[in-house]
Amino acid sequence: MEVLLFQMGKVASTAIADALRREGQAVVQAHIAAPSRLQQKFEFLTGHVVDDVVAERMYQDYLQELRATFLLARGRNVAAADRPPLLVIAPMRDPLSWYWSNFAQDYDHNSGLLRRYHEQHQPASTEFSAQRSFWAVMSQGFDVLEHTGCALDSAEALPQLMEEMDARDPSNVVFSQMNRFLMPLRWFDEDFLPATGVDVFSHAFDRELGVGTIDAPGLKILLVRYENLADHTGQIAEFAGVPTIELCAANVSEDKDLPFDLAQIRERAQRAIPAPLVERIYATRYARHFGYQ
Repeated sequence: MEVLLFQMGKVASTAIADALRREGQAVVQAHIAAPSRLQQKFEFLTGHVVDDVVAERMYQDYLQELRATFLLARGRNVAAADRPPLLVIAPMRDPLSWYWSNFAQDYDHNSGLLRRYHEQHQPASTEFSAQRSFWAVMSQGFDVLEHTGCALDSAEALPQLMEEMDARDPSNVVFSQMNRFLMPLRWFDEDFLPATGVDVFSHAFDRELGVGTIDAPGLKILLVRYENLADHTGQIAEFAGVPTIELCAANVSEDKDLPFDLAQIRERAQRAIPAPLVERIYATRYARHFGYQ
């Protein structure tokens, strides 16, 4: 039976999957696995928002996510004492660290958004600068998030946040980036819960060690903090039923072809985020439950 790596992305899932596969364990990787979310993704990847290259890459992910949706639904619906549970590994990551890595991962898509923002806000004679447009987008987004009365970790708040951001940026690029920026705060509610039926926030998590396990009907779940993965390779191997695993770097954001230095961008951006916004992010249920501060 496959092990399901069900995660928000940029949490070393490819490194974990490669390590398990080297030990002969089949793995399915997915970011979404609920039918309604899968339908939303299908409509997005077949629409006009993304180009053919991005759509094809998303389609390959979609096939894995379709398999994950089936495995989770089958596991939950046919749960029985004599049937082994589906093994689910779900890493998480510091929300701010996650965003910079995700931005680099999807830069081929984000570069088009930055150019769209530039065309909306700059005269036609002004030369496009990805870095300058990026800072303008982030500054506008941070300002809205700092002062909004909307909850930062609620999917229900997204329409109001979009309205507030689109009032400043009709191109919708600011909202697109801030939606991604906040995604880790919502992922376990928006994607994990409807796919698994498990509310991770109602189960204990060892904040000191960065790990937790949950037994649910038809499922056995290992939660592990990205920042502590190296400490738990033995537990991951035992959970997956293999003798040992060795994590090797894979799909690293710093290796992506970007027009600016990611480390410098990340360092500058961390300083630019308003302190009240940082406090709001780390006061969310996600950050508190998994020990981020």
